[in-house]
Amino acid sequence: MVTESFLNSCFSVILNKESRVKKTNLLYRDILEIISFSENLETIQIPVTLQVKVDCLKKICQLLLTGKVLENVLDSISFSEKFNQYNEFLDSKVNEKLTEQGLQDTVRQIRIRKKWSMIYSNYDDLNKMIETIKDGSFDSIDDAVDDYEATIKTLYSNMMESDRATVIEAAASLDLLEDDYDHVVEMIKKKYDKRNKTSTGFPLLDNDVLYGGYEPSRLYVWGGGSGAGKSTLLNNSILKSSIIDVSRLDVDINKRNSGEIDKVYLYVTMENTIEEALMRTYMPLFDRTTVQMLQDIREGSNIKKAISMKLLENNSVIIMKYFPAMSVSVLDLMGVVDDVKEKYPGIKIAGLYVDYLDLLKADTRYDMYRLELGHITLALKTLAVQYNIPVITATQLGRSAYKIQESSVLSVDQISESIKKVEHADFVGLLAKDPVVDNLVHGKIGKNRSGKSNMSLDFKVDFSKFKFENVIKSSNREKPDATTKSECSFNFGGLGQF
Repeated sequence: MVTESFLNSCFSVILNKESRVKKTNLLYRDILEIISFSENLETIQIPVTLQVKVDCLKKICQLLLTGKVLENVLDSISFSEKFNQYNEFLDSKVNEKLTEQGLQDTVRQIRIRKKWSMIYSNYDDLNKMIETIKDGSFDSIDDAVDDYEATIKTLYSNMMESDRATVIEAAASLDLLEDDYDHVVEMIKKKYDKRNKTSTGFPLLDNDVLYGGYEPSRLYVWGGGSGAGKSTLLNNSILKSSIIDVSRLDVDINKRNSGEIDKVYLYVTMENTIEEALMRTYMPLFDRTTVQMLQDIREGSNIKKAISMKLLENNSVIIMKYFPAMSVSVLDLMGVVDDVKEKYPGIKIAGLYVDYLDLLKADTRYDMYRLELGHITLALKTLAVQYNIPVITATQLGRSAYKIQESSVLSVDQISESIKKVEHADFVGLLAKDPVVDNLVHGKIGKNRSGKSNMSLDFKVDFSKFKFENVIKSSNREKPDATTKSECSFNFGGLGQF
């Protein structure tokens, strides 16, 4: 696994002074883990003639991980008789003329070898599981299937976590005197470009709370009690965003009129069956109650044509998936996203909407449910980062949410079961149906890493049509928002009213 050409490439990446490749602690750790994996294998993986060179690379990486600058590291090992034979070689690597493409290819090769070591480290479990299936020594078919799923999902989950760590560390280190800022500036521009965000469908939330809408790579959680409208809000957010009045946005009007799909909304529900999801799409879109929709169907209305025209006018498509509760995990959701990317190659996934978090199953078994929910929430965050899309989901609030009569009383500590749901999320919004006033849902922005928090909201909802009609920003009497009361509404049939 460790060849001389691979070693030489590693020296080039970490020593070359002209390279713009980011030299991060993660890169050094990956090299050390690859070497350690090779050294610990029962079969000899490192030729004896290369062992001193391997030790030299290890020592350089270990010293760099302590925070030493490269010049001091090279100076330190130059006094070693053991590594003295490589002084000229190391100097040549420092001043070597290399292409950035070649160095980037080496970094990718390091990542691949790291993943290979992860596959191989799981080999014994994988082989044991396969042998058990082949010879029939399992206790039951249920055990065999469970063991297979657990082994495969653990392996895949480890790889996804490795990718997430790579993405995060690549953006987390910047020497303000020595490093080039270009890649970070580009990230800032992309992150805060409204064209790269997905509208919530509510101008007030877009403009006053989230500075443009849902951001790629972030996890948004709406918490609410039963009947508070969690599913309805997710569904309405998709609809309003997919048919939003694009005349106020910076878009290519010719492309808008072409009927060419340019954004995909993916809705995965374990709460509502597929026919319920369709009804809850048609009814708010065309301002119909259940009775009126059934009348439309009896009279032969072409529901598909009506919905399709709305979407095609705005270059959008909505894909709905229903799974029974507790039947799919976040890894399964990744497979769903992959299927959508394959069906619509090159098309932007505007967002993954999951209804809802508590109905997903964990990839790893835990003794306590709250630990499972924390794992699921972190996995959803990993998915958002891995695919660079916003993930919007919902969760349950505790019993106290059923007695709330004003928005200011809502708090993140009312999130049920696991505080990890709050810690791992980038945004937490809270919802509570007013116990007295019909069609009124109180809201509160409890956490927001990219915008305002502690903002009190009230939603006017027509539950007979599964429709969030407008949102009102109101003052929190205990902690005023320092804002005036304002209203934003959205008419599904026409232009947004601001």
